[in-house]
Amino acid sequence: MIGRNELCPCGSGKKYKKCCLQKNQLIEFTRNKILYAKGLYKNMENKIYEYSKTSSFHNDRDVCTKKFHISQDSNPTIDKLYNTYFMYDYRNDKGNTITKMFIDDNKLTLSKNQINLLSSMLKANISIFKIEDIGITKSIIRDYFNDNKIVVEDVDALKNLKVGQSIIGRTVNVQGMNIFVDECIKVSDKNLKIILDNIKQLYKSNSRKTKSIKEFVIYNSELIYKFGQQILLNDKSHILNSLNTQVKKEIESKDNNNSDVNIYDALRNNMEEKYLQKGLDLWRGFIKSNKSIKGSENGWAAAIEYYIKKDAGEIITQAQVSEKYEISPRTLGKRYKELRAS
Repeated sequence: MIGRNELCPCGSGKKYKKCCLQKNQLIEFTRNKILYAKGLYKNMENKIYEYSKTSSFHNDRDVCTKKFHISQDSNPTIDKLYNTYFMYDYRNDKGNTITKMFIDDNKLTLSKNQINLLSSMLKANISIFKIEDIGITKSIIRDYFNDNKIVVEDVDALKNLKVGQSIIGRTVNVQGMNIFVDECIKVSDKNLKIILDNIKQLYKSNSRKTKSIKEFVIYNSELIYKFGQQILLNDKSHILNSLNTQVKKEIESKDNNNSDVNIYDALRNNMEEKYLQKGLDLWRGFIKSNKSIKGSENGWAAAIEYYIKKDAGEIITQAQVSEKYEISPRTLGKRYKELRAS
């Protein structure tokens, strides 16, 4: 351990306490936070994994294996990627993921923090990112398919990579911190062009079935997993060929996933306790008189919260509530009018 008054090992000639001490303390503090977040994630992942091993999912595993694998060859990294795909991305014939079914079967025993973590896990998806900045405690990556930037505090995940390089990866937000799960797979410029061109071509030929290329990638994530396998199995040198994978004929948009459970969960995760029961009662009354309901759970939950708080005389704007639920004010306004009209 370096003494505070010793010369800093960076070679600046200054004492350690006046040079790199605070920076190293910040790095260590961030690293400890990330280790804690990864521990929470791993604990929940283990629960879902044990749930996925039950006999009721044996047929699903067989179907998933055929969708996922490009080769009979395997290694621990690919096996880990397969389990991630099976738990979070694979959808059964009813359109449900293993994680969604886990939530439905355990919703009465899950804590609020666990539900929040599971919600983040459901929102996460594998994608291809460009590394735009690597900082001391935070890095920035940009998704090639939706241009969104993600600030990642996972200080060690990119330590062997450089700004400007591309990766296949998956981030999950755990208690406000974005961490990488599974391995970040480095993608060369040559491979990047092949992957992007191939996926964009497949999206173009199926664009009528999806709202955006982001949605296409989410519902056909096996494409990226298969490219990742090719890179890993060929020592990251090159991709052997483009994929001619048959994409799903029908894709159920997340915006149309409106089960009562989802909306109740969105309310419980976001509304203050003093308003929650009124919000739940409002939704129960609304669905009784409306058989066909369209729109995302966050859109409806945001409208319910806005409705209840406006009625309570609270000074609040649609923009504030929309930001909280990650939707547009226009969507909130539309759902709010439907609530008012019923």
